[in-house]
Amino acid sequence: MASWIGIGHASLEENPKAAEEAAMMALKNAQLPDGQSVNLVLLFCSSLYPQTKIVESVYSTLYPKVLVGCSSAGEIISSGSLKRSVVVLLFSSDKIEVSAGFGESAHENPRQAGQRASFMAAQGIKKERHAFLIFPDGLAGNGSDILRGCQEALGTSFPIIGGSAADDYSFKKTFQFFQNKVLTNSVVGALFGGEVSMGVGIRHGWSPIGKPRKVTKSYLNRVDELDGSPAANLYAEYFGSVAEELKQESLARLTLAYPLGMSIPGEEEYLLRNVLRVDPATGALIYSADIPEQSHVRLMMSSRENILSAARRATLQALNGLNGKKPLFALVFNSVARKKLLRFQAKEEVQTIQQALGESVPLAGFYSYGEQAPLGAAMHRGQSHFHNESVVVVTVAENS
Repeated sequence: MASWIGIGHASLEENPKAAEEAAMMALKNAQLPDGQSVNLVLLFCSSLYPQTKIVESVYSTLYPKVLVGCSSAGEIISSGSLKRSVVVLLFSSDKIEVSAGFGESAHENPRQAGQRASFMAAQGIKKERHAFLIFPDGLAGNGSDILRGCQEALGTSFPIIGGSAADDYSFKKTFQFFQNKVLTNSVVGALFGGEVSMGVGIRHGWSPIGKPRKVTKSYLNRVDELDGSPAANLYAEYFGSVAEELKQESLARLTLAYPLGMSIPGEEEYLLRNVLRVDPATGALIYSADIPEQSHVRLMMSSRENILSAARRATLQALNGLNGKKPLFALVFNSVARKKLLRFQAKEEVQTIQQALGESVPLAGFYSYGEQAPLGAAMHRGQSHFHNESVVVVTVAENS
């Protein structure tokens, strides 16, 4: 056997030594032989507890070559969704290379932060590169610019996949983990190379309603006008008093259920965009990523059944990307909006993913403030995009 995988978890709420316990559980489950080093640790945990202590505890227990991860709005393991917990994924391989990088000042210069993280990670891969897992600050503002920076370093069509760091619905400050350090306002990532196959699937389950609207005035992630009228009028047209509601909420509750969908030429899926806030003076809507001027958008809606179906489709998509190879493990980066809308069925969504993967495939992940993945069904088809309200499933296999 040339690869070892172990996942551990523990409740931070009930156990002050949860991080160490989760790390030890991952180590035990991996069954590493004596002298085998740890290539990679992925760490996802609640933002409600001392981040530095958690990261240092996991790092000093496992001493990995690479540790990356972030704070979350809920954690994911095979049995379902967790909250106020720490999840540790440990991975070691003789055939697969992993290298890490980080870029700071993501709020002030997101593009440069993405560039720096990518360039740094690329220096550590000697063999063929396959995919870059990223965990950017979910409150950085324009998630599309972070991706542009990564693409400038790695290539426009290079697979960039991940989830944006969250902070348990506080929307104040998120954390990113790099080795034994805790960062904020940053991008961290792990680049995979060598004899590895990776598949990715992304779906959301929303469908368009109403007529298409043209973005007649926008700049980056700020949309001022749709069809020549203040952008917020779209929601007022459908829901009446929502315009006033948008002015009062930092993250508009109603737009979780009814996001904006942006069509992409050549793609069957719409890109979803959530409203972060509204400019009360002008009715402009500020989103978490770009909505270019002259693009066409529509209001979107879904159901719990369609959301669950989308999770299964994303998983099958990720499995297809392995061309018949059995996955060593799988990762899930899932929108906090899906968790909020599904409520008690959030566990069912994770179980749907696990069943599609196969019960023996180890699974870990977290709930994010935005997702990154290629939109097309094939891993290396087209460029990666920033998504909202979507579920990303990543499968990892070793080439024989």
